[in-house]
Amino acid sequence: IPILCSFILLLFVVCSLAGLVWICLLYIVSSCNIKVTGYIGQDVTLPCIYDAKAHGVLSFCWGREKVPTSKCSETILSSESGDVTFRKSLRYQLLSRVTQGNVSLTILSAQREDAGDYGCRVEIPGWFNDQKTNIQLNMEEAPVEQVHIKNPTETASVTVREGMSSFAALLYLYN
Repeated sequence: IPILCSFILLLFVVCSLAGLVWICLLYIVSSCNIKVTGYIGQDVTLPCIYDAKAHGVLSFCWGREKVPTSKCSETILSSESGDVTFRKSLRYQLLSRVTQGNVSLTILSAQREDAGDYGCRVEIPGWFNDQKTNIQLNMEEAPVEQVHIKNPTETASVTVREGMSSFAALLYLYN
């Protein structure tokens, strides 16, 4: 998975002339941009991980667009302290260890319409501390493999999609 993470150092200066006091606010904005390819009809997992040992179990959300300034856009799943509080569809699942900081989103039986931008925001306490992960999901047809089975009485051919076991292909062929 190609990952492009950027840690942008932003410096904001707020000047107060009263008493000639200079107040400077320095903060770091962290975001990652990830590209994921999924196969139509198969589950696809969009990664989002944070340091739960350092921060504990945190609230987070997943949206159907890139992460905005606050919260998530077009929220499809949200969680507070490890408990899912909103889920747009049962196809959106958290199959990883949320309490250990893995809040990756799995889309069950992904379809072509699932392609597009997704955003994960982990709400880390404090100002401007949230972790943001933007993901671009591309959906493709699963790779096809031709399997040829020969025996003395007949020859058969079956198309096998990636993820289909050889045993399942044989059951398909002989049924």
